[in-house]
Amino acid sequence: MGQLQISILKYKWIIAGFLLLTIVTSAAFSKEKIRMKVDEDDYIVKINGIPISVAEYNRAIRMNKPNIMNYFRDKYNAELTTQFWSTSFDGEVPAEVLKKKALDESVKIKVRQMIAKELGVLQDISFQGFVHQLDQENARRAKAIENHQVVYGPAQYDEEAYFEYVLTNSMISVKQSMQMNSNKQDEQMLKGFYNTHKDELYSTPGLVKVQRISISFLDSNDHVDVIKKEQAKKEMEMVNAELASGASFMDLAEAFKDKDIENELIFNLGNDRQNSRSPLAQASLKLTVQEKSSIIEENGSFNIVKCIEKIEPGSGYTAYEETKEQVLNDYIDNKYEERIRQKLSEAQIVLNESSYQSWKITE
Repeated sequence: MGQLQISILKYKWIIAGFLLLTIVTSAAFSKEKIRMKVDEDDYIVKINGIPISVAEYNRAIRMNKPNIMNYFRDKYNAELTTQFWSTSFDGEVPAEVLKKKALDESVKIKVRQMIAKELGVLQDISFQGFVHQLDQENARRAKAIENHQVVYGPAQYDEEAYFEYVLTNSMISVKQSMQMNSNKQDEQMLKGFYNTHKDELYSTPGLVKVQRISISFLDSNDHVDVIKKEQAKKEMEMVNAELASGASFMDLAEAFKDKDIENELIFNLGNDRQNSRSPLAQASLKLTVQEKSSIIEENGSFNIVKCIEKIEPGSGYTAYEETKEQVLNDYIDNKYEERIRQKLSEAQIVLNESSYQSWKITE
């Protein structure tokens, strides 16, 4: 494929993605469509007799549409044509993949709502109940604004944003309820969870600890002073020469100690984004124990660092006592996901074949 064709293809996908995001983040239905009465057959699937409406299914379609487009673009270099959704790519048809993904996600969301209702967090998990609650919330916000009261968040919620808000907060409340019931959790149970999952959750990301000799060239207003910078560079080159001659790194660090500058630094190997922004971190991570760096410029100073400790990733674990609170949170998260899996495995799921098969994707 030529460079021009590739550029055109990328442009098509960028425009398509922008349009989809615009659709997703705006009100997805007109008020008339949102409030259409849902009859008994207007559902895609039932879980233990509880229906997932076509409207709920359409929401999952909209939210997953960009991801499915990206999947076929990345895996098959697929072009966004009018036939894209119905074209088979090595047996995978985008429309069918999207329908299945949306169905699975809709079922899992409804199970999360069912758990929230069982614990008294949500009272009504029907689509009609959600629309009614959305109307009430927007009316409350409009009245508060009219009365010059403080309103946090948007002046009015659209369907997508409010659904995400309700779902997220209900999940948090469910986990808080589970945690309250686990406050008297047997210490041995939490330690058992820690030991079972410590390789995946609590292994040390690794770190490098260094000593630093630093000379600043900033003025009293924290601006670079060109004359001080030239002088600091000469001083640091002299320090480097003394170190090469066998001078004590610690003694020189003390001699140039500045009350505003730390003489010891620790860089965690897991902080890739933060480390990538720091020349000091990048240089330190490459050092072996007792090895020193060359002169490094960062944040208005010249520096030389010496590695005094290095722990490789996965070579140890964060102690249980140091991460006990996180262990409890992880334990609750695990129990929550376990409860979802169990409920899914026990659920009676009945697909409305006529609705599912007749559903067609709209461009």
